[in-house]
Amino acid sequence: MINYKILDDSLQYYEEHKFQRIETPWTVSKYVDELTKPIDKISFELKHNDKCLVASGEQSFLYLYLKEFLPKGQYQTITPCFRYESFDFVHSKYFMKNELIKTDVISDNELHNLVEISLQFFQMYLPEAYVQPTDIGFDIMWKNYELGSYGIRKNEFLEWIYGTGCAEPILSKLIKLNENGLSYK
Repeated sequence: MINYKILDDSLQYYEEHKFQRIETPWTVSKYVDELTKPIDKISFELKHNDKCLVASGEQSFLYLYLKEFLPKGQYQTITPCFRYESFDFVHSKYFMKNELIKTDVISDNELHNLVEISLQFFQMYLPEAYVQPTDIGFDIMWKNYELGSYGIRKNEFLEWIYGTGCAEPILSKLIKLNENGLSYK
């Protein structure tokens, strides 16, 4: 079950680290959907208005930026995420996530800073969380479970740093595993 208290705690935590909270749309154009969606994934398309349900708040930020409603800066938002993924203990076709984006200052240093801030958030709940480099950035992990992904992307209109602030119910499920000394895998 989604723990909205943990999501709220993440909002407060990242606000303290200067990520401004904004409301963002839960649907975006097909063009924006495809900016961050892996090629082999399927979109959640809505037939009545030719939009897609977001797979991440990252798409919502980009949509607002393209509409010229969002100046460059450092933001956070909570949206549902709709994805065609296999269903298992931690994965489902939809979940809630606090997504972080930084568009004002882009550098490896800023990315590392975001990863460190996020790691400290996750370690409040799972002290053994750690950072693992990936081909496109970094993941924060606990045991073999991914808590969040972080990296730098760019296209013809923007360069940005993205990251997971908190995903639910994934985090609360892993907290429960840790408290009970259990392992799913």
